[in-house]
Amino acid sequence: METMESSVRTMLRWRPSLDTSVAAGSGFVVLALSALMGRLIDHRPIISMLLRDVAMLGLVGTLFPLWFIHHRRWRWGDFGLHTSGWQVYLVWNVVLGGMLLGIFRLGRGGPWELTLDAHTLGCAFYIMLAGIFEVVFFYSFQLTIFEKAFGVVPAVLITAAFYSFHHMGFQTEFVKLFMVGLMYGSVYRLAGSVLIIYPFFWGVGALYDVMVQAQAIAPIAFPWFRSLGLIVFMAAALHWGKRRRGLSLFQEGEASLARSESRS
Repeated sequence: METMESSVRTMLRWRPSLDTSVAAGSGFVVLALSALMGRLIDHRPIISMLLRDVAMLGLVGTLFPLWFIHHRRWRWGDFGLHTSGWQVYLVWNVVLGGMLLGIFRLGRGGPWELTLDAHTLGCAFYIMLAGIFEVVFFYSFQLTIFEKAFGVVPAVLITAAFYSFHHMGFQTEFVKLFMVGLMYGSVYRLAGSVLIIYPFFWGVGALYDVMVQAQAIAPIAFPWFRSLGLIVFMAAALHWGKRRRGLSLFQEGEASLARSESRS
């Protein structure tokens, strides 16, 4: 009986806190940036790109959640940021990615023709770099904090909603994206590691969605230039993290892998 009650409390609870407001508030900032980016993409393309790459992906979506985790003195492992058992997670990552690709191939006859020129490869590289923001912000940061407040099921649902609507500036297939958010959020929650979804499982879905069936997605301009900017930012963020903490985000060891009691 105690086990059943504990399971119910894990799935559903009501313990909102200031941390919950921070996770939700930063999510709404991401939505606002996406909406503004969409309005400016035709008339002010450079400003639109800066809003996405610098403000959304860089500052609010990556640097802020990492800073907040450090500021609250939480364990990186509790947010799926660890390398413990990475071999197993990556194997499953490849398997899930292969299964997803098979589903795409069986469910759609095409088009599969891609011109592998410099621009296409640049777009693929940019998409994979942008995916780090999605994994860190939505599945690592938001989902974990929402789970502490509301339980597993509401956390996955709320995170999927934020994930879906953050595309409003460049893709409006919200129902499909909500289902994608549910898929990645559920798999991440079951494994407790970002390495279960990134890079292969997430990458297959993102690359197929943007580069194969890109019917409602704004084109990516200057992908190599923007990718270089993201790399520079990420390198600076990692350098900052090492100086502040004295270690990499993914080197905390077995102790950080254990789920905190607040998740139960």
